[in-house]
Amino acid sequence: MAVCADAVLIPEIPYDIQKVAAKLSEKIKAGRTYGLVVVAEGAMPRDGEELHAEAVTPESLRSSLSPGATGQGGSHVIERSGLMAQAVALQLQRLTDQAAYPLVLGQWVKGGPPTAVDRQLGLGYGAGAVRALQANQSGVMVAFQPPDLVFVPLTEAINKIRTVPGASVFMKIARSLGISLGEGEVNA
Repeated sequence: MAVCADAVLIPEIPYDIQKVAAKLSEKIKAGRTYGLVVVAEGAMPRDGEELHAEAVTPESLRSSLSPGATGQGGSHVIERSGLMAQAVALQLQRLTDQAAYPLVLGQWVKGGPPTAVDRQLGLGYGAGAVRALQANQSGVMVAFQPPDLVFVPLTEAINKIRTVPGASVFMKIARSLGISLGEGEVNA
């Protein structure tokens, strides 16, 4: 929503590339010369659609979360960065007959000077870590759960795939703003 994307493809909603291409073609016919599609690495096409990037499975995503995860481990996330964006861009270019350029933000979004909130959180996390040590707590991380800083066991914090609930307020807002989730018409 913040970048005014035309479509957002996430793992929780298998996408129909034809629906995304139709959304972009509609914008092109209206005179807009560009479109923006945000693609999460775990995004998957609906059954029966061709996937041009190497297949992503839930197991391979799960195994990439931490060294303690079961299954094949390794550098899955690093090696796969941008593959889904490339696959979607290629498909959209073929379907819309318009140039499509995949761009992987990666490290770009991690830069920039810290804000006042960044500094406050950093100090809070550091103080929380010291409090955990003083309380003889190990195997925990400090998390901000407004309005408190809490200790969360590492077993709860890692080795989990977090999902976006389909009925969340942000999904409803995205749909009401006309952002395609690759699923066709869905009532907000």
